[in-house]
Amino acid sequence: MRITNHRKERGIALLLSVLALLLLSAVAAGMIYMASTENSIAANFKSEETEYFAARAGIEEVRDRMIPSNGVAPYNINSLLTPLNLPSSSSPNVIYILAEQSTTPLTMASVTGSTYFDDELCHDYAIGAMARSTTPNVRCTALPSGTAWYQPLSSATYSQAPTWTSGGSSSPLDWKWTRISVKASNSTPYCIDGTTGTTCSSETPAVACYDGTSEKQVAPGTYATAMAACASISANPVYLLTSLAVSSTGTRRVVQAEIAQTPLNSNQPGGLFATGTGCNPAPLNLGGNITTGSFNSSTESTPTNPPTNLALSGGNVGANGGISVGGTSAAINGLVASTLPPGTSGCPLAITQSGHPTIGGETQMSSPYIPTTPTIPPHTPTSTKYKSGNTTLTAGTYGDIQITASATLTLTGGTVANPAIYNFNSISEAGQGTLAVTGPVVINIAGVGKTTVLDLSGGGFSNSTNIPSDLIINYGGTGTVQMAGGSGAYFELNAPIAALTLVGNSTFYGSAVAQTITVQGSPSFYWDQATIPPPTTNTNPYNVVAMRELSY
Repeated sequence: MRITNHRKERGIALLLSVLALLLLSAVAAGMIYMASTENSIAANFKSEETEYFAARAGIEEVRDRMIPSNGVAPYNINSLLTPLNLPSSSSPNVIYILAEQSTTPLTMASVTGSTYFDDELCHDYAIGAMARSTTPNVRCTALPSGTAWYQPLSSATYSQAPTWTSGGSSSPLDWKWTRISVKASNSTPYCIDGTTGTTCSSETPAVACYDGTSEKQVAPGTYATAMAACASISANPVYLLTSLAVSSTGTRRVVQAEIAQTPLNSNQPGGLFATGTGCNPAPLNLGGNITTGSFNSSTESTPTNPPTNLALSGGNVGANGGISVGGTSAAINGLVASTLPPGTSGCPLAITQSGHPTIGGETQMSSPYIPTTPTIPPHTPTSTKYKSGNTTLTAGTYGDIQITASATLTLTGGTVANPAIYNFNSISEAGQGTLAVTGPVVINIAGVGKTTVLDLSGGGFSNSTNIPSDLIINYGGTGTVQMAGGSGAYFELNAPIAALTLVGNSTFYGSAVAQTITVQGSPSFYWDQATIPPPTTNTNPYNVVAMRELSY
């Protein structure tokens, strides 16, 4: 029998036990490490979420304070928004709302220094020597020099300010500040016109407006010009809110929101506006070498002819369809508004152009502008001719008025509160005849049985008050209106389903709405900004048009 000796295997059980213990220890250590990592991840996520909602709290608090009807000053900050325009190095168009914590009140040194630095500003604007950066996910390292470009407001400034605490005064929220500024058309990586990157950065920034559906851009200019341009396309300015929260461990969260109020009214988009649709033929046909601009009769202490505040800006025009612009010297010194897509290549785009006209910019309306059509007024069937000399009429109801030869027919005006009302069937003027008004007058035209219901293509017409709203002409039919201007052609025309023709080389002041508008010759048309209905107090909340969390 063979006997095997196992002496050499003594201790193998101990060795296996040690190896098993080492394996179990490694597994246990790995599980402890994984658990610790999971705890760290969970803690970091919780911290990130806490700071995100702290930054959101800053956005929501400021958004609430901006509503005109919410609270009273000094809690309400709506009055601070009135002068804000695009940021510049010499004007405090950037507002910082700083958190007032019980332990360490914030100062602008924390924002412009290193503690709670605004490392997003250079991505939104170019201010002074600070260029706009288009490099994503890279923090700004410098701010504009000086202090003239911003205004700091501590929440302690407001008597009704919140305590900004969570669970008691010993645990204040980590929100640090919220920046308020007017959004520029290139404030974000995606410009309003759709371009991106360096192309977007090189564009001249314009004010961004919100029409209740989408953002539009208007031509840059003064605060009054920009706000009037927003109003002219039935839009409100967009504000860019940027909010920072930082935890005690250094976790940072930056949240940015674009907010705007929904417009209350639908205002006329341009001084010359055609309600017609389609683009061939274009309802707005600006032939010849027209020049547009604007002025504001309400800001003149004594209205003069020509106005003292004429400007080659704000001369917006528009149509529910296409716009044809011709003439090498034609200059649309303002926006061209249309429901059709922007573009100057022709139908079905908004503009068809010939020659090399100047166009200040384009904007696409979200919906057609459809004004109320005037009703047909009472009138008499008889005709009255004024062949020579001067004749004065008082308010009343008349038939077909014919001004011939060198006659002047003067309509006596009323007051602003009670304008003189004249009801005519039609008015025609020939030779060197003139229609003149001496004060606030409203002319209502019936046009029954007439093809041309208003013909002021002879000597022209004269409004001696130099205020367009003192001569309002209403016509609710489909006939033709012709005007040649004159030495004092200040008027407002509301004929939304008629055909209007402006002829000659005269200058017109005011506003005109018709279904089709044809301009012949080389006239000038200055839109009176005072004819834009003044905004009523808009108590609507500020809608969040867009919101994003920045990566730093």
